[in-house]
Amino acid sequence: MQIGLNQRAEFKDHQGGIKEIGVHPEGKIFFARSDGMLILYDLTKDRKIHGFYNSAGFEAAMFDPGGRSMIYMSDDRLHYWDLSKWHEFLVVPGEVHEFRDTDSHVGIGLKADGNNEGSIEFRNLEADETDPPDFVLGSHDNYVEYVRFHPSGKIVASGSADMTLRFWDVVERKPVSTHKAHSDFVTAIAFSPDGKTVITGDYSGVLKIWDLEIKDGE
Repeated sequence: MQIGLNQRAEFKDHQGGIKEIGVHPEGKIFFARSDGMLILYDLTKDRKIHGFYNSAGFEAAMFDPGGRSMIYMSDDRLHYWDLSKWHEFLVVPGEVHEFRDTDSHVGIGLKADGNNEGSIEFRNLEADETDPPDFVLGSHDNYVEYVRFHPSGKIVASGSADMTLRFWDVVERKPVSTHKAHSDFVTAIAFSPDGKTVITGDYSGVLKIWDLEIKDGE
């Protein structure tokens, strides 16, 4: 397997580290969240759409499964933003959680957990985190900040405090490629639904969009 990575856009809108990136189910927009900012971007035109600001900060965010709204958590309340009518329509007590150094893929039946040693531990979906891993891939030169499965389930991307973005072949259980993607800790990763784009963020607030090309074979 070979992976080609070509940067097509870069943003420096955030004033703190990127904590989370989420792509809409249709793949046309995405959000990036830092502690103090939540910003929506157009993934088809590579531009900023709208910024959300809250003095309490932002603790987590997500798109609802149907893609009708964006939900974000601030000050222990859930805020619902209608993406078609473009306004906030509900605020209720509650919480959602970010997924940083862990991810899962139902299709391939695995979950992945990054650790402080720079490795990624893979277990079946039913296993507890205290159970021995089925296999381990690594390692980064520093602790793993973020892991994310490619939509195909065959590849996992990991970002680390060693400032690299790395790709791993889950089927063959081996590394694929290493990329010096940022000049700071790589703290967030997201794939587009079609798997052709990957978005990364770092500790200094830099956000990058990459075209991703995957070729089977050596």
